[in-house]
Amino acid sequence: MNKAVLFASGLLLAAQASTALAIDASSGYSNRSAVFTYAERCELLNLSQLQAVKSGQLQARGALLRSGLTLNKVNSLRDIADASVRDVDCANEEALIEIERVKKAHNTWLNMHRLPYSGKYRKWITSRDTALEERRWRVVQDIVLDEDTVVRFGSTTLQGQHSLDLVIENNSTPKAVLLRMRDSDKLESPPNQFMRKLLKLPLEGVAGLSPPDSATNTYFASLRVTAEPGLISKEKDTRGVRFGFDQETLQAFSSLDPREAVSIDIYWANGFGRPDRHKRLFVEVGDFLAARIFAEAKD
Repeated sequence: MNKAVLFASGLLLAAQASTALAIDASSGYSNRSAVFTYAERCELLNLSQLQAVKSGQLQARGALLRSGLTLNKVNSLRDIADASVRDVDCANEEALIEIERVKKAHNTWLNMHRLPYSGKYRKWITSRDTALEERRWRVVQDIVLDEDTVVRFGSTTLQGQHSLDLVIENNSTPKAVLLRMRDSDKLESPPNQFMRKLLKLPLEGVAGLSPPDSATNTYFASLRVTAEPGLISKEKDTRGVRFGFDQETLQAFSSLDPREAVSIDIYWANGFGRPDRHKRLFVEVGDFLAARIFAEAKD
């Protein structure tokens, strides 16, 4: 078969992420993988354009993994896609036409301000706010939305610097917050349903995506300050505290599997001689990294 023809038909990049869910995840993943490999090898797209392709590729990958495809099968799809463009000439006319379509799609993608990114149970909301001198959410997930309390988690930015933060609104200030993430050296992949039943782990909801505590690394929030106005859900009658994590934690969270969740343990002091009050919440990883790429594209 003519690889150039196959390649040209596969270069259908949905850089406009709002339509990504309408595309078959398998062909979408293969197409984006082929685009990225070919364009990077031939130096046909700039960094921002390549990042847009990568964001779409990660979205499709997350959808495939959450649909039940194994990691080996997903990696095989990527390898096949890479091999299909390995020998395509960088001056191939059909391929260059498709690269131009990618560039036009990127321009539309770059001018979007907000997009939702999926998980199994929850979604990430992104924002390309222009107020870069103020701390703002770039990627945020609502963890608790009670009448009296709001808890939000995600990536924020201030003057081009990105951080991972937890904001608790209209509640007493906790004394400590810690984040538990799967340690890949202890547990290579998120446990499947059989393993969860065997280990007596939760089976439903976001909690049903979290690893056992024995296979996690613990990250303590290194900063506790009053939450900035750009992070609060309502402008009036709302107060909040922001717990910030270091860059190591942000990178570790960004590297997690899109099928899993992390746990957040929050501790309140109950007074001398009394045990601390404790609450555990869960954050679904989902397509966090794809969302970060979109949200930070103009920072």
